[in-house]
Amino acid sequence: MRQISPTHLNAYKSGQLSKLFKVIIEDPELSFEIRKDNQVMIYYRKDKILTIKESKKGDFNFEILDPEYYKGGTGPTTFFDKDNKDYTLQHTTDLRAYFNQAKKLAHAYKIGLEFEVQQKIALGNHSFNNRFVVVDMEWQFSQEELKDAKDRISKTRIDLVIVDTLKNKEGLNDIYLAELKVGLGATEGRSGTIDHVNKTFKIINKPEACCALRKDVENIIKQKKELGLLDGECPDLVFACKPKMMLILAYRCKKEKEQLETSASDAINRAHEIGMSAPIVIHHNALITLNI
Repeated sequence: MRQISPTHLNAYKSGQLSKLFKVIIEDPELSFEIRKDNQVMIYYRKDKILTIKESKKGDFNFEILDPEYYKGGTGPTTFFDKDNKDYTLQHTTDLRAYFNQAKKLAHAYKIGLEFEVQQKIALGNHSFNNRFVVVDMEWQFSQEELKDAKDRISKTRIDLVIVDTLKNKEGLNDIYLAELKVGLGATEGRSGTIDHVNKTFKIINKPEACCALRKDVENIIKQKKELGLLDGECPDLVFACKPKMMLILAYRCKKEKEQLETSASDAINRAHEIGMSAPIVIHHNALITLNI
């Protein structure tokens, strides 16, 4: 279940982690995401650059940027180990230095427009004044409790979990499992839209996955709202039993737009073939047009 303890939550509001939290929310390139096992993970684009865990003793442990990002090079010079974390957590200059160093290393390791677009979509849709609210990114159904391998489905990470604040025909709020694709080549092969339709269909038809998703969304909304990470007045949300699929297709030229439109049609046709509700499709112009 994606949820943190009350003591962990309060540490960000007024306790040991309050300065860290302030630095995180002041940086629009960082995403604060609540995870299972009483953990919080901080993302830069799609890269996890800090993990915060509350121990059974009530203190906090940190996992910094994976050394894979700077193999053979120099990692961040700000320290979160046992001997240094108390000092680090009290000095915003050191905290900002860590995130700046971690972001540069992550950016150099894996550059991609898709990650940037995903981050901007999340940042642009965190208010209940909008119809759609992004509540989580990189969601994955944890199958640890499914002991029999036959009961498990293929592991799939969902780019964005999005809540529709507008009621559907049944008077319920839909949760969308959103897949983002940017440009030519993003819709082909194993990472293509049809493959994601097939994988999403398995999640939608797995009762344990649907139940876990609803609980995660409810917990995340409650705690992100309390932390001020979601804006606006939260309406009375009653979630549908099964999530739906959303495709967000970002293009930068006419050719890309045409290919993505074809890919969307293929995804819709595949959904009809397997008896799944057609994904809602949102086309996004990733170019920046200057006006004066």
